[in-house]
Amino acid sequence: MALGRPSVSACLIVRDEQDSLRACLASVAPFVDEIVVCDTGSTDETMDIARQAGARLLSTPWADSFAAARNTALAACTTDWVLSLDADETVLGTPNWLAPMLAAGGDDVDALSVQITTAGGPDSRGLSAHSEVKLFRRTGVAWIGRVHERPVRIDGAPLRTTVLPIQTLTLVHHGYRDSVQVAAKASRNARLCALEFDELVATGAAPSEIARAALDLGRSRLGSGDPGAAIDALERARHVEPGRAPELTWLWATDFLIRIALSEARTDDAEALIGQLRAAGAPTEYCRWLQAQMLLLRGDLGAALPLLNGIVALIDLSGNDLDMQQVYQARALVLAELEQGPGRNGVAVA
Repeated sequence: MALGRPSVSACLIVRDEQDSLRACLASVAPFVDEIVVCDTGSTDETMDIARQAGARLLSTPWADSFAAARNTALAACTTDWVLSLDADETVLGTPNWLAPMLAAGGDDVDALSVQITTAGGPDSRGLSAHSEVKLFRRTGVAWIGRVHERPVRIDGAPLRTTVLPIQTLTLVHHGYRDSVQVAAKASRNARLCALEFDELVATGAAPSEIARAALDLGRSRLGSGDPGAAIDALERARHVEPGRAPELTWLWATDFLIRIALSEARTDDAEALIGQLRAAGAPTEYCRWLQAQMLLLRGDLGAALPLLNGIVALIDLSGNDLDMQQVYQARALVLAELEQGPGRNGVAVA
């Protein structure tokens, strides 16, 4: 590494990732000065692949905590900055821009948010890209959270974060193709979320932390196919701190409840929750989209059409752009139905 040039580690925790790890390590190698791979119990060729890629290897017993494993891997890094990766991610960008970009940030930045795109295209909500804190200073930062872990400053101060330009580096998330793997991951995450939630409640953690854990638990239970348990957890997330102004955790918990209600065609419940979301300051056009879906389920095409016509951009609660194609498709279906004349009921949308 050049004198005075910020150095970067790629840091991964892995287990049985032989199908994706080789592509991940090959893509990140031009961007970093070292690769650290921490294995949590692989029984396949994962470690051989990492060794062939020139990674520094270590292992740690799996302790039902992603943060614990990531902190073990982090402790083995030797550089100024750390890029945290998952084995099913690959890296795009301009390798020789990364170090100058980090140097230009000065000492006032602890971490950078990196854009992650989904290789398979938009998900069921229309989300094809989002940002996460994936690049941070090696010292002064640690991971917390059994699952949905996140980096924080060890001195308790807020993490000072900026956005890494997409021309410099972005990640592509490929995900799991095997439905059995997907189901096992969802079940594991739900179990870990439940453990973390119970621990936070038992230790009297801050209400905001309990609410965040309840949101994660609700999301995980929904992903594992248990909407009833998901609803219970999401309602807990909304009511941990009664009387306080709604925060992002509350907004997301409400959003998930709306989506569950829509999936179950409980339009009255969805309508009431959408009203709460709108009153709390959620993006207007996003609320219009939710309202339009509710009206379509009721078969009220005439009321849904003006809402769909009024959506020119679709941005979710975290500021992520959603695919407008779903809006265009819904609008086209409504127009086609209305042209057929009265007596036709309902339009199904995603």
